[in-house]
Amino acid sequence: MQKAIERREAWKEDTGRIRELMHVMLNDDTYTSLQAISALGAIGTPAIGPLVETLLAVDSDARWTVAMALARTGPEAVEPLIGVVLVADDAIKNPAIWALAEIGDQRAVEPLVGTLRTSQSECCRALTAAALLKLGDPAGIAEVEKEFEQAGEAFTGLAMEAFEGT
Repeated sequence: MQKAIERREAWKEDTGRIRELMHVMLNDDTYTSLQAISALGAIGTPAIGPLVETLLAVDSDARWTVAMALARTGPEAVEPLIGVVLVADDAIKNPAIWALAEIGDQRAVEPLVGTLRTSQSECCRALTAAALLKLGDPAGIAEVEKEFEQAGEAFTGLAMEAFEGT
């Protein structure tokens, strides 16, 4: 019984710390925000759920900040980020795609290929192509090359610009 109480207290402390860091990340100056992102990344798995909830709820600029924190949490964030990519609209999907590329886990390849094929947004498709190139998986690269052939030079340039910026 005592162990359960101690675990609950530790969980409450972690949850409070995560919420505090997320507030700092979203509301303080850039330097302090980056420190909070780093701290959230170090917390890892316990921070992922609250970060994904925030990614789905905040405005566009804040989403990219949240995506930075999710990328810092590492491979444990891959499945939740894939979930976002599969169900969210493009404005939310884009930062999640970037975070998946930053993490670099091959589990993201298949869902990203699906996004490349189905997204109606040229921006989302370009970010997805850049992510697939960054992941370096042969199947993902082959899909990007097909898209480049079909979509033309303008799209290829946009995707390569996104790739260079990642």
